[in-house]
Amino acid sequence: MTLRDLEYVIGKSYGLKGKLLPYTVLEELANSKNLEELVEKLRPTDYGPYVSSLPRPLNPTRIELALRRCLVEVHFDLAMKSKNAGIIQAYYMKYLTSNLKTILKGKALGKSYEELLELVDLRAEELVRRRDIVVKAMAAKDLAEAVRSLSGTKFSDVASMAMEVYEKEKDLIAFDVAMDKAYFSEVLKEFNKLRLAERKRIRRIVAVDIDGYIILAIMRSKLWGLTIAEAKRFLLDKAVNISSDIIDRMLEAGNITDVLRILGETPYKSIIPESSAPDVSAIKALEEAFERLALNRASEAFLRDIFSVSVPIALLKLKELEVRNISIIAAGIDEGLSVSRILQKVVKLQ
Repeated sequence: MTLRDLEYVIGKSYGLKGKLLPYTVLEELANSKNLEELVEKLRPTDYGPYVSSLPRPLNPTRIELALRRCLVEVHFDLAMKSKNAGIIQAYYMKYLTSNLKTILKGKALGKSYEELLELVDLRAEELVRRRDIVVKAMAAKDLAEAVRSLSGTKFSDVASMAMEVYEKEKDLIAFDVAMDKAYFSEVLKEFNKLRLAERKRIRRIVAVDIDGYIILAIMRSKLWGLTIAEAKRFLLDKAVNISSDIIDRMLEAGNITDVLRILGETPYKSIIPESSAPDVSAIKALEEAFERLALNRASEAFLRDIFSVSVPIALLKLKELEVRNISIIAAGIDEGLSVSRILQKVVKLQ
């Protein structure tokens, strides 16, 4: 990346951060009487052009897909304006894997092409000319055919792994874990390509993503009763801030409680949930703790990493949170929840 490229992307990221909606605006959105009023209130924001032309009747899914399209286009712009920033491009894969998760889970539940078309927006694929891959998977007659349609792509092996686990355990989360492996493998590869000085600056953000994925994948493998060899198929080449020895010990641990005990020897000991919680609850609590840690570090990056590629990555994480919060509000309004109940669900930065 040239200095000029980096300066532009960082400057743009600071500008976009200044346009993120404050909590007071989220409160105003939550006070909307219906989805029409919500969309009307979004017109003056960056999301205006995306939600204004939505087909009626409005529903929360359509609104969320429109908001995500805005996020995708912001991300693509930052990636293209910094042509050598492989790490920004690697994080873009999240949108591609997100759509594939939806499609594979939909196929597992017997959803048709038409039903799936309502649940995904293909703008991310269109921008990188990968639309055909996703359309083929959507058009497949069943899950097995959808997985076969991914043959020859970087999603082929992980999709097969997920199908194997799903057929045995009937847990749709297998598709999330498997697709996240493809996504984070790309992030880890690009992180390792960065110059040492840049790697040090972005490490705080990338470590939470990579290490969090590995730890949670190990815990899920315990829940599914996988062997060590089977569990290793879901793991990445290495962690960022956790030693190989610790990972091996977690893999060999007898249960999720033991994994959490070993986690106490890592930099993540402060986010460990109550060990007395049931396994599924403990995994969910730890997943949420990693998400909060990632968001807090993204927020901090604007103060501590002023000239680093961590700034655009941080901006994209905060923008994604904004999309998620507006989507939560839209769903709450549609369900007829009270304003206070909706705002309880909104994720706030600490």
